[in-house]
Amino acid sequence: MDCSKITKGLQAVECGKPAIPGTGARVILINYSEIDRSLSTINADVISAIILKGAAKAFDFESLDNANLGEISYNKGTYFGNWQHDLTLRIFAKNEDSKAFMNKLNGARVVAVVENKEPGKLGDVKYEAYGWDAGLEFNESTNTTDMADLVVYSAKLGSGTNSKESTLPKSVFDTDIAKTETMLNALVA
Repeated sequence: MDCSKITKGLQAVECGKPAIPGTGARVILINYSEIDRSLSTINADVISAIILKGAAKAFDFESLDNANLGEISYNKGTYFGNWQHDLTLRIFAKNEDSKAFMNKLNGARVVAVVENKEPGKLGDVKYEAYGWDAGLEFNESTNTTDMADLVVYSAKLGSGTNSKESTLPKSVFDTDIAKTETMLNALVA
């Protein structure tokens, strides 16, 4: 059985307009178990509605531009391939709130909506959801009192050992950037 075929070509460059690297300061963290997947809307790997269960809400993680780093790698398997999603969050404030945040990550499983600097033609890639299929776990944190680049704590969230993603991070987009941001802001309100 052939599970996948290329179905259309790609113009892989926009002449005179290279993609803008980097991330914005905001990441929206959502507890994986609090997403109502039956009511959320996904079409062609684009999420146009994220619905939370009951009174659940998402949480803003706000840092500095380019302080959050998304990494995606392909894992070739014997029968199927999958994707490793990783997201590094950098914290520059040494206080009890920062320490409590780091401690609560231990054991949590989240979906992270990352703000990109590159919006795409319509704003359709401005926001991407890491860990939508299986969630992200707290996989790594190495910190020193030297605080290189003034980073107090660094948390690397990523796909679990046995729980990878079926696609690249899914875009989060509903019609235009304004409508998309209204939807995302409602998650944390």
